[in-house]
Amino acid sequence: MKKLLLLCCLLLGLPVAAQAADEKIDPTNFICAELVAISSTSGQPPLFEGLQIDGYAAAAQGRTVADPAIMAPVLEQVYAACQAKPTEKVLTLWQEIRKTHAVADDGPWRADKTTCKQYSANEDDGSGFVIWLDGYNRQKSGKPGSVLESDAALNAYLEACARQPERLMLDVLRESVK
Repeated sequence: MKKLLLLCCLLLGLPVAAQAADEKIDPTNFICAELVAISSTSGQPPLFEGLQIDGYAAAAQGRTVADPAIMAPVLEQVYAACQAKPTEKVLTLWQEIRKTHAVADDGPWRADKTTCKQYSANEDDGSGFVIWLDGYNRQKSGKPGSVLESDAALNAYLEACARQPERLMLDVLRESVK
């Protein structure tokens, strides 16, 4: 458990561009066997995918706060459930397990309040939020488009955000996704 939490914190501290942007998943079709395989082949928890799924699930539940405190326990429980149900959709399990955890009502990383300026002031801490926000936007928009499609798409979004510091990250993201 401590190792998973440490890895989650490390992921949140990595620059977004260092993430493999091409790893974007479709939260509606991502199955447990895929989640388990990612961990088995990489030797690390599938935190990148977890952030995407959590953003998507949060949006579906009407939550706007990215709460890093729930990532490790939810991911751990979903991973364990996935080992027993390889054909189950990860999102279904994630949503059910997420409901059993208290989620913050406020925090620095909010889909409805975080501006590009706030992100620029703390990019290292906010890189995981970009992944989470992408999943959030995909659920809210109902469209599969993602700023995580490629490094070029991700960089274009981050550059657009840097040019518009007073705007919400979510608004800039929505304009960046085609």
